[in-house]
Amino acid sequence: MAAALAFTGSAARLTAVLDTSAADAIVFEFEDAAFSGDVTVETGNGASGGSYLKMTDSGTITLTFTVTDAGVYNLVFYAGGIGTAKQQNLALNGVSLDVLAIPESEGFEKITLPSVKLNAGENVLTITKSWGWSTFDKLEVLPFEYPAIAASQVSPCDPKATAETKSLMAYLNSVYGKNIISGQQEIYQYGPHGLEQEFEYLYNTTGHYPAIRGFDYGNRCCELFGASDDGSNDRVIDWVKNRGGIATASFHLNVPKDFASYTGGTIPFEQTTYSAKIDDKPATDFVTANAYKEGTKEYGYYRDALERLAKDFKALEAEGIPIIWRPLHEAEGGGGEDGSWFWWGKEGSAVYKELWKYTYKTLTEDFGCHNLIWEWNSYNFDTSANWYPGDEYVDIIGYDKYNCTKYLEENNWQPKVVHDDSAIASTFYGIIEKYNGAKMVAMAENDCFSTVDNLVNDKAGWLYFCTWYDGGSDNNNFLTNPNFNTKEDTIAMYQSDYCITLDELPADLYSKEAPPVISTSTISTTVTTTTTTSTAPVVTTTHENDPNKTFADISTDAKNNLFIEFKEPSDTVYLRVDLSDGITYANGGLGVSIPVDGKYYWANVKWEATKSGDIKISLADDIYNVTEGTDEVEDEAVIAAVKAAIVKETKFQGQIWYASDAAGKAASTKGVNISAAYVLNSSGAIIWGDANCDEAVNMADAVMIMQSITNPDKYQLSPKGEKQADADGSGDITNKDALAIQKLKLNLSDKLPVEEMTNIPA
Repeated sequence: MAAALAFTGSAARLTAVLDTSAADAIVFEFEDAAFSGDVTVETGNGASGGSYLKMTDSGTITLTFTVTDAGVYNLVFYAGGIGTAKQQNLALNGVSLDVLAIPESEGFEKITLPSVKLNAGENVLTITKSWGWSTFDKLEVLPFEYPAIAASQVSPCDPKATAETKSLMAYLNSVYGKNIISGQQEIYQYGPHGLEQEFEYLYNTTGHYPAIRGFDYGNRCCELFGASDDGSNDRVIDWVKNRGGIATASFHLNVPKDFASYTGGTIPFEQTTYSAKIDDKPATDFVTANAYKEGTKEYGYYRDALERLAKDFKALEAEGIPIIWRPLHEAEGGGGEDGSWFWWGKEGSAVYKELWKYTYKTLTEDFGCHNLIWEWNSYNFDTSANWYPGDEYVDIIGYDKYNCTKYLEENNWQPKVVHDDSAIASTFYGIIEKYNGAKMVAMAENDCFSTVDNLVNDKAGWLYFCTWYDGGSDNNNFLTNPNFNTKEDTIAMYQSDYCITLDELPADLYSKEAPPVISTSTISTTVTTTTTTSTAPVVTTTHENDPNKTFADISTDAKNNLFIEFKEPSDTVYLRVDLSDGITYANGGLGVSIPVDGKYYWANVKWEATKSGDIKISLADDIYNVTEGTDEVEDEAVIAAVKAAIVKETKFQGQIWYASDAAGKAASTKGVNISAAYVLNSSGAIIWGDANCDEAVNMADAVMIMQSITNPDKYQLSPKGEKQADADGSGDITNKDALAIQKLKLNLSDKLPVEEMTNIPA
């Protein structure tokens, strides 16, 4: 161990050199560091150097040290929380390391922060009071080795999981550690703005929707509010079945504050809670341990909620929809046995684990819900593993990241939002270590989702992020407040190859056959990850040089079903059908799910071919049947509504039903191939600037143009879109076209194309 100590000034400043070839860690004594505020040097208490630092109501501790080689290290703190577990703000070289979680201790507990990048030469570690009332003995620094980012348990914990659930689980495992999947939580039904605001903001800003949508089932399954149907199940079905996305859900289940007096039925919202404490007093007399003890009042209440929930999950299962299920979240709260914020964790880890197991067994074994991927929330406290229900009850471990809200002395210890796009790699690897790498680790909730560069360079291989919704004020507008996520970072994330968006999910994500295999590159020190693609064979993605046709993308699954996505909606579509092996007749359908008055109907549009060539299909006229589940619909009003809606669809499942030869005998449908699909461009007037052909001109078109310029292999304009994208009338597609759209939206021009491109704001 090679160390050199130097002291300058009236407050001690510690400088030491770490020899990275040494087998042992170098030790720094905190009492030798610089400090200010309510921080004092104390003696005894078993401190390694005889002395230690004690922080009470305020203060900052600054430790400056030097390492010979730049690299990744473990920082090992020996500290204790006075009275209860505590948290303090932690930064290295001016960049946040999230928080330092300190267990309650009369002495000093070992706290390891793995995967911390140090500079060659001087490094400055800063501990700033958040909760205060902590002691600090020493710091050890030693080299860190990256573990493999791969879960050792890849199958769902439910042995009876559905094929679709296994398929989704396989997909998640295939991208884990290689890409990050984008996600966004929807706001509650009666929130301060519409349900789609966050999603439309993302699309209009980046040109992409998130791959994962977050839902919540608390109110829907709560007797207190009459288990009112807020439409969440219908929205899950639409997101997964119609839009091809992934669904995750939490469970903010309220209980009566005065449970002893509760006799059933609905009560006002203000008489309910899901909190553990309000103003440091118990928020409810609901006994958590009774929720899984048959015969108790709490048992009946909780069982009823799970039974209501199971009906929703079984309805999703019937539709072939799995869901990433995250109940009883954030149980440990602020850390330790009494830090919980919610009623489900207020009686400590032992009771909580039994409640989790009861919830799992009730939904899977009693009610037969086998479409759930179970996600459990962890923290990175020394005590967090005490709350873990066990590998047999968990599929994914989630961490809820809210590190932009600081409690700083300069702000009188009031919450202040400070932009912090750290990838918190030490938290990621700390959680992997706690649970022996058995499970995938995700950012189940977040304020800032970090940046692509930070995630990749720090090798923080979070499975996905799911940004919480905008709550209506600067302190909780998590998506749009630039103190959380800047617009530039949002665009860079959603347009990067490292981030998987809705349009990049594979078509066979929920296959009943072999699980999909995703082709990706591993995390490296530069952003070189390839775009996620499905191994389902692509029949055609060719955009033929015909200005009158916009061709669709077609892929197939293991059952030879076709998944056809047209670039724009139309009332008439065309299929190119090739017949071989003596086949003279074939038919099939285009299938699509249509929502009508809160229900979903499957509509088949029939096609027929007597020779190879292009077939014209009138979507509203060639409907073969409309079904709800397995029952054919005869209601003319429903059928009329389906016909009116189907012309607005762009995604269809294509099928080949039947083939026959010249003698009229049935033949193998393998001799029938659909090689292309397209729509004819509308004959109406050109909409200048409408690059994405949605018949509107907005920032999404500007984004689309820039994407097509910077990454033309990935982002292709349709022939019509390419013509309409020429917003400056120059005849070429350049960044000036995007600027012309911006000028229009800023009311600096009143029409397109703009021929004179001057004085356009950057």
